[in-house]
Amino acid sequence: MAIGLARERRNYVGLAWHGTFLAAATALGQPTTILPAYVALLGGSPLVVGAMLSVLLAGSVVPELLFAHIVEGSPRKRPYLLLAVFSRAGAWLLLGALTWLMSSGKGVWPLVVLFLLLGLFAIGGSLGSVAYTDVFGRSIAPGMRGRFYASRQFLGSLAALAVTYLAGLWLSGRGGTASGFALLFLGAGLLMLLAGGGFMLVRETPVPRQQQPPLGQYLGRIPAVWREDPALRTLVWIENVASLHLMLLPFYMLLAEVTLHVSVQAVAFYTMAQIVGGALSNAIWGYVGDRFGNAAVLRLCLWLGAAMPLLALALVAYWPGGYSVLFLVLGAAIASRNLAFNNVLVDLSPVPLRATYTGIVGTLTAPSLLLPMLGGSLISLLGYTNVFWLVAAGLAAAAATLGRAPHLGVPPRA
Repeated sequence: MAIGLARERRNYVGLAWHGTFLAAATALGQPTTILPAYVALLGGSPLVVGAMLSVLLAGSVVPELLFAHIVEGSPRKRPYLLLAVFSRAGAWLLLGALTWLMSSGKGVWPLVVLFLLLGLFAIGGSLGSVAYTDVFGRSIAPGMRGRFYASRQFLGSLAALAVTYLAGLWLSGRGGTASGFALLFLGAGLLMLLAGGGFMLVRETPVPRQQQPPLGQYLGRIPAVWREDPALRTLVWIENVASLHLMLLPFYMLLAEVTLHVSVQAVAFYTMAQIVGGALSNAIWGYVGDRFGNAAVLRLCLWLGAAMPLLALALVAYWPGGYSVLFLVLGAAIASRNLAFNNVLVDLSPVPLRATYTGIVGTLTAPSLLLPMLGGSLISLLGYTNVFWLVAAGLAAAAATLGRAPHLGVPPRA
């Protein structure tokens, strides 16, 4: 749908504003560094750490088809974005306040509070994801999407670096206590509120209201959508394969704590390294995606995922002081995954069905969300080294066979 140049610029600024402050908020609740360190502080085992990430992932995608049914018939999607971002901000603020109040204790109850509020935060993200795909697709022209993601990631990285540096100073002063993490969670909530201000700037062009069928009828038409679109089937298959890297995401930090006995300041330092890795790599991913297609970015993402477990083991054994290099690579891998999958999903989704496509992909990749819990269980049984080698082998095999998949660099659909 064509939109005026002034409105397009306004929307560009609003969505970039949201992405910048969202990145800063995410840095203070980073599930690969800060949250695993907090769970470990509370006495959580590797299984509990894996369950934490599974709750975050499951809450963010499992409800997507239900939300898609609600959102898709609405002429405006922005109200759902505002509901999502402000509910997520409330979850962080409440978590920070309760963590502060319970900062003298450890054990079950702080973990229960953490899991419940992370679940609420993730469910808000699920609603936001469904609505955002549609708003983004109608706000940013196809030829601008790669540059938009790159610029948003760059600005977000700068903001995230700034707040992470301050977080490191705070954690070093608090000695890694629960009250130290409480302030980080409160900061994440405030930054999430600021991120919501970006959506206030967006001027959405309404679409004609669609009469949505009953939920059962809506779900009943999904198999036909699935059968008729080979590109959708390919995307779901690749995303499930690529999700194998989720098994180890929270355990790179735990490996450093267990084997290198790093200080609490390292949590913020590793987070900064991850942010830098993502920022520096974005220009590369944008170029590769525009020049060679998003399937090429996905292949590189899989190879990076295969290399990371082996790199972690090598750094621990031979260069402990350089362990931050791992998080540079991790940041690059996450950035490549986000850019490629988001662009592919927007491009291959027919405009009237964007919310449905988002829900289908989320639902059919849901089993992979248990991988962090499986990773925690396997690490407890087999140890870090064996599990890291297994994951590296699986991702390498996936990367080697990805070239046989149909090309996903499809032109945007009307």
